[in-house]
Amino acid sequence: MQNNLVLIVVNSVYQLFTAVHMRRSLLADRLVDLLVTDVTSVLNETIPRLQETGLFERVISGTTKELNKKYAAAPADVLNEGFQNIDRTLRWNLNEELASYSEIYFSNFDPFIRMLACLYEASPCEFICYEDGFSSYVIDYLRENRAAINRHPEGGKIRNKVHRVLLYEPHLALRGDSLTNQALPKIDRRDQELKLLLNYIFDYKKPEECIDFIFLEQSFRAEGIKTNDLALMQLCQQTVGPGRFLVKPHPRNPENLPFQLGLTRKYPTGAPWELFLLNESPDRRTIITVCSNAALTSRIVFGMDINTLMLYRLFEGKVLWKEDAVLKQYLRKFRRQFAGKNYYVPQTIYELQDILKYLGGRHESTNQSFHHYPCLSSRKLS
Repeated sequence: MQNNLVLIVVNSVYQLFTAVHMRRSLLADRLVDLLVTDVTSVLNETIPRLQETGLFERVISGTTKELNKKYAAAPADVLNEGFQNIDRTLRWNLNEELASYSEIYFSNFDPFIRMLACLYEASPCEFICYEDGFSSYVIDYLRENRAAINRHPEGGKIRNKVHRVLLYEPHLALRGDSLTNQALPKIDRRDQELKLLLNYIFDYKKPEECIDFIFLEQSFRAEGIKTNDLALMQLCQQTVGPGRFLVKPHPRNPENLPFQLGLTRKYPTGAPWELFLLNESPDRRTIITVCSNAALTSRIVFGMDINTLMLYRLFEGKVLWKEDAVLKQYLRKFRRQFAGKNYYVPQTIYELQDILKYLGGRHESTNQSFHHYPCLSSRKLS
């Protein structure tokens, strides 16, 4: 008898958003367990509502954040210890035992997933990677010289279990690995049932006010990357006026630094950006970011042409430690195929200011220059 049970592992709000969509489309005829980890802390709040929907056979919770941190860049002796005690580790970190699965869907090649690959090594269980933003398009996570865990005999076993990646736009992939890229079904914004379900799971509340300019923060501080993104936020805020500017914080950053520095009011919800796009009209809104994938999903997932400013040409620092050049190639490819008439990539701060004014921002005079702001890793702006 064929095993009809599959597992989806989610580490982020975007992954949960996609997991619910997959459950109702690609996996509509399957039995599905969901494993929600603590990699993104706000996910824990969704577990009771996920259970109440009855969408999944079981909703399992896992404490994998510290485990991943311990083993991600660990030396061989520490990896040996971790992979020798997988059964005990999983019993300690999961609130329920895992079952026999025909497929396991995941987005991140983290130590926890690699341990699962060892656990199911002798089982006819396929591991299938699904989209987690631009990293799924540009990073070959299994390349031997990328990380020590790829060269570890146990840590590298996942190579034998994963053969394909599910992406909303497979032809954009530039990873350079041997994995097959397959299409995830696009999301129909008219799907009211999906929208209501996601609204309930994420406890979505309609914003009390319409914000004209929204800056999508990225996880630079969570990853210890020194950047000038706060200075870019301040320049945008000064150009359009504080009352019309809002920063959406990245859920993995340890603190809401833009809010603490007075660059923005508090963002009203922890729901994924894609849920905002499902619910709200894009008219008269402008999205600003360095290169957040969330700014691209309006086009990739929904086919929407929202006013979008990509500031990666003004960015100081590396977005990705090892694949920054591939990311830039991906952004160029995306721009050629999806940009539309409302997609802007300013080359200078003066061009950025002109575009913001053209899109309806008001100029606010200031004696401060953008060039006064260095790459920022502390709380001081200047």
